[in-house]
Amino acid sequence: MSALGNLASLLMRGTQEGAQSMTPSPRIDVVIAELQSRAREGASPRFSEDHQLDAVRRFWQTQEVSSFRDAYLLSWGLCLPHRPNGECVLDNRPRLERVLAGADDWTKKPSAYRRCYQGLVRSYFSYAPAQTQETDSRVNNWRLLRDYLLERNDCINDIRVAPDWVLTAIENKRVFTSEPYAPYVDALLWGDSSVVDVLCERLHIGKASWFLKRLVLAQVKRAVQMDDKDYLSLLPRLLNVLAENEVLRDTGLVSLLDRYVTVPAAPLHARLQELTVNWWGNPWLPSNETRWGGVIPEARAMVSDWLKAEIIETFFTKLAEDGSADPRRMQFWKRYVKSIDHMEFALGSSARNSTESDFVALRKKMHGLTCNLDASGANNAFIMTMGNLVAVEFSGMGNALYGYDKRKGLPFDSKKLLRLPTTAANSLKQKARSVLKESHKDGVGSWAKWEQNFETILQRDFGISPQKTIHRPRQPVRAIASAVPGAEIKNPSFVMASRPYSLDALKMFGKQMGFKIEDNSSLGGSLWARTDGENEDVTRVLTNWGFCHKPGKGWWK
Repeated sequence: MSALGNLASLLMRGTQEGAQSMTPSPRIDVVIAELQSRAREGASPRFSEDHQLDAVRRFWQTQEVSSFRDAYLLSWGLCLPHRPNGECVLDNRPRLERVLAGADDWTKKPSAYRRCYQGLVRSYFSYAPAQTQETDSRVNNWRLLRDYLLERNDCINDIRVAPDWVLTAIENKRVFTSEPYAPYVDALLWGDSSVVDVLCERLHIGKASWFLKRLVLAQVKRAVQMDDKDYLSLLPRLLNVLAENEVLRDTGLVSLLDRYVTVPAAPLHARLQELTVNWWGNPWLPSNETRWGGVIPEARAMVSDWLKAEIIETFFTKLAEDGSADPRRMQFWKRYVKSIDHMEFALGSSARNSTESDFVALRKKMHGLTCNLDASGANNAFIMTMGNLVAVEFSGMGNALYGYDKRKGLPFDSKKLLRLPTTAANSLKQKARSVLKESHKDGVGSWAKWEQNFETILQRDFGISPQKTIHRPRQPVRAIASAVPGAEIKNPSFVMASRPYSLDALKMFGKQMGFKIEDNSSLGGSLWARTDGENEDVTRVLTNWGFCHKPGKGWWK
């Protein structure tokens, strides 16, 4: 074959192969899609935190933003202390303003400016000022940054394809307002967190951000404003959310509990009782007064009744003699929970020392309510205070009910070792000193059942009725209120002075008395009532609520 023929043969072979269709490969499509996704997501900070810190330290000395690199690094590093335990840029108003001015130099180049803006957004959501005397001024610095981000929101878009985070920041610009969480509350309440998840991912909102914490309280606030049906359906989920957030737990739980008591014929809510008692302790013990102080009295009484009923049930089941349940006595005394001011449980050696899980849990639930009984086996006693009557029930079914008039002095001291024999010192069974001794036997007198006999005696001799609170005289401390009854009714300070502190009560009081409330607590700042100390009524209420006065600024807590 000639050289020309050989060349023609080679060219023909290549032409034939080139004419064949290529086998499509999905791998190239995957690569293209990944590249497009990266372009939409936008760049994460290209410089490490060490580079950001170096820039912050230089800037702290020079206060100059001399290049785009400086503006970019400082935008991402606003929250980094310039030295250990020192201030960050967001703590210092002049330096913050200088950084923002340096970022503004790049607004005419959106692709560059938005890289600074992205860092400023991350700093906005990350800021948590230290608790110092300057906390409130630092919160104002944070507000300056918030307003800046809202005003410059339009500067981060351009005619080219924008990263996903830019579109997210533009579509969700309300996060840079005084109510940043408002658009997301309803969806979160009903279990849809998709929008918030995307928001957090694209705007670099960390799990520890104030934004997510305030979202929790915003959900609580929204739920308590709903009708009973919706509120009750959301309550279990909100309790679980609060259980995972110790910082916001008390504030959120107070709102949920105060709302629950307004539900008509509100039934026992086991989870609500469990969490409140676990977190704040027994609601009627004086030692827990501070923990329960933010809850309205009606809600506290409701949980007290729940807990009393549960403990009564436990006593007549778990602590019953030989483990035999005593449902009749249990049901009888559960009807009197509203009349029981206080209860104590004198535990015998078995109940005190048992390592069984049921008894361990029971002693924990009875914390602050137990005393020691010098008795072996399953002997235990239940001591109830109802007005002036102190009644004592025993775990054994064959024991009588003993009652004593506390006005005449009790024949026993529960702080000391209690005993059962009638002749023993500090005995719970002292017939000569008792005002009541009745057996649990049916057919006594004209009554077919002992319950009828007991109920009649309690009502007739002591004015105690089932499911009714005993009327008690007003405390002497309230007597001053009777001096000017007409003025008290018109003056909101008299009403508020008797209410426990809550944020809702403060807001209501501020509205009534004409002063503003400024809440910086979401960022670790103070809660302010912007009013002077000249009004004695306002001063009395705010002082009772634990506020301190700062001349020229108002009352803070």
